Amino acid sequence: MMDIELARTFLDIMRSGSLIATAERLHVTQTTVTARVKSLESQLGCQLFVRNRAGAILTMEGERFVDYATQIVQLWEKAKCDLILPEEKTSSITIGGELSLWNPLLLNWISDLRSSHESFVVQVETGEANSLISRVNHGVLDIAVVYRPEYLPGLKIELLLEEKLIMVAGATSPDPYIYVNWGPTYEGQHDSAFPGKRRASLSIDFGLLALEYLLAHSGSGYFRARVVQRYIEEKKLYPVANAPEFTYPIYAIYRDNDNSETIRQAIESLRSVVNQAIVWR
Repeated sequence: MMDIELARTFLDIMRSGSLIATAERLHVTQTTVTARVKSLESQLGCQLFVRNRAGAILTMEGERFVDYATQIVQLWEKAKCDLILPEEKTSSITIGGELSLWNPLLLNWISDLRSSHESFVVQVETGEANSLISRVNHGVLDIAVVYRPEYLPGLKIELLLEEKLIMVAGATSPDPYIYVNWGPTYEGQHDSAFPGKRRASLSIDFGLLALEYLLAHSGSGYFRARVVQRYIEEKKLYPVANAPEFTYPIYAIYRDNDNSETIRQAIESLRSVVNQAIVWR
């Protein structure tokens, strides 16, 4: 069985590009680092690095091994967290979500988990949808909440909520139009409604950043209805009359064969938070 330190060493060399730098960072000799690389390559039956005076460069096989090594290390860390719980804690849950979803939906989920399940150790991660789904698939994450699901065998995909994207404008001027990139599905809907308008002078792929810009300056764009509602009530933003609305579904993803009570309770907590969001809307 592969030593976990071999995977850690491989990843450190991949990041630093140098066996010498890795040896210094891990507080071991360069001979030890070299031996670990050779042992790993022997076990895998392939060369992972091309080594020369400039440093260490990944081979094609090495590039393919990066994801596996990352998952090995992360799964090991998760196992340690799950098995060695703090005093008075009985179970551990690792959840993740796309960055733009954390405020307010997933922030409320964390709050509910902490208040309703005090015996849980809650670990939280953010990331892009593809990475989060991959981590669920490999057991590193228990539950991920994303906008764009990927249908993989063994994963359960649950529609949580269909948010609305509405066009709002700043208090001073609706110009310039800010294209907020809400993903491929939205891109198609937007192009059908506004041919050519995606080629805006300002395009931002993170909704909360685009919103902060709009509030600080002027312009218009599409944003999640629940997020901009309070700014509309404060008259800092205004809905654009007769502008079409778009749907933006949110999904929970978890392993289909994971029947633990902890997962069940965490999913119930998430559904409860979503239902409250629907009532408040």
